[in-house]
Amino acid sequence: MGVVKIIAVAVLLGLIAACNPQTKLFKQARIQSNNGMYEDAANLYYNVLLTDSKNKLARAELKNNAQKVIADKFAKFSKLVIEDRIEEALKTYKYAKEYTQNAAKVGVVLEWPHEYDEVYNDIKNEYTQQQYDIAVSLIQNRKYEAAEKVFGRIALYDSSYKDVSVLRLNTVLEPLYAKATEQYNSKQFKEAYYAFNKIVQIDDQYKDAQKMRALSIQQATSIVGVLPLQLNTNTHYNITNIADALADLIGQQQGGYVKIANVQALHRDLESRGFNGFKNTAQAAEAGKSLNLGYVILLQLDTFEYVRQAKQTVVREGYEAFTESILNPYTKTYSSISKFKKATYTDNTEGQQVYMVLKVTLIQVNTGDVLLNEVVMVFRKDELHAAKFSGNPNNLYPNLPEGNYLPQVSREWRDMFFNPRKDLLPVNDLINQAVYEATSKMATFIQPKLR
Repeated sequence: MGVVKIIAVAVLLGLIAACNPQTKLFKQARIQSNNGMYEDAANLYYNVLLTDSKNKLARAELKNNAQKVIADKFAKFSKLVIEDRIEEALKTYKYAKEYTQNAAKVGVVLEWPHEYDEVYNDIKNEYTQQQYDIAVSLIQNRKYEAAEKVFGRIALYDSSYKDVSVLRLNTVLEPLYAKATEQYNSKQFKEAYYAFNKIVQIDDQYKDAQKMRALSIQQATSIVGVLPLQLNTNTHYNITNIADALADLIGQQQGGYVKIANVQALHRDLESRGFNGFKNTAQAAEAGKSLNLGYVILLQLDTFEYVRQAKQTVVREGYEAFTESILNPYTKTYSSISKFKKATYTDNTEGQQVYMVLKVTLIQVNTGDVLLNEVVMVFRKDELHAAKFSGNPNNLYPNLPEGNYLPQVSREWRDMFFNPRKDLLPVNDLINQAVYEATSKMATFIQPKLR
């Protein structure tokens, strides 16, 4: 009889457990979690906590599964950003944020991956700007209902737009004005200029938007000063114009927020303040600060060589083409083929060359940081060639053919024989060519650092 009672009690407890809703939810949640369905599992544990907020096991399992959900969402977020699917990325981030907040309501604090916050803010601002432009265009075309929907989309991610009404223009402009002012105060001058400019395009009398736009572009614009060339080697030639040449070249390529200081005026101002030479970047930065410059470019000439090659006659080798007739034994006819033989010709030559090594350094004045430190080498050569050949120069080639085609011959090669250049370039012209090549290389290095 005792055995029967024990069995009856055990069966009764089993029935009670089977009917317990929490037990059923736990069982379903474990199955979902084991199958990798972490979001479904987390929802089940969440429901347990709604009815039993002190259930420690449910809280631990919810944290474990929900943390995996957050990781999955941010993996998806990263992929969407890379694929430039911005609106989907914003929705994914927003979902993860709300998901984390809901977990906190039942006492489960999830670890938030803050490394993604900056990316989110960047794409949110980009999205907001794009949508704002669309909405304004719709307003201008009197498509007010469509514009309202666009502002509604913006408000999902930027609460400052939640009360916007296209029927009252100030509500459209005020969030942008507030954002532009915040950007200006945070020294985000380029972004502030962009925002104030939008306001002025819609209503040029709105508050002090015009004044703030002017101040923003002024603050956003960095003035670049090219310092006088520092000579670390002896030279008999004046190449100090390299500073002017570099400034002119950068000025032609400058972006919207870069201004190149007038070189001659800058050098006069520096001299009047006692800056006659710069031995290091600290002195260059100090000079820039004295004139409120954003950047300074320090140029140093480490090597300068000019060599003149005297006139001389050189015997050189080439290949002379000639035609030979060959009898075909089967057809008893002759065929003409071209052959080549080695030949010599004389070359009356003279020349000159310039070799320069310069160092260019770009310094951010406020911080003293060296943004660029490059060595630029330039080699320019100028040669005269007056060639003579005992045969027909039209049949002379610099090399043998490849395949069944005659060798390629440059115009300069033929001109040596028929129309040789008489005079070398003036020395200053050759040096100016070298200066242009050097400054072109420097500008290529510098320009990306000024954007």
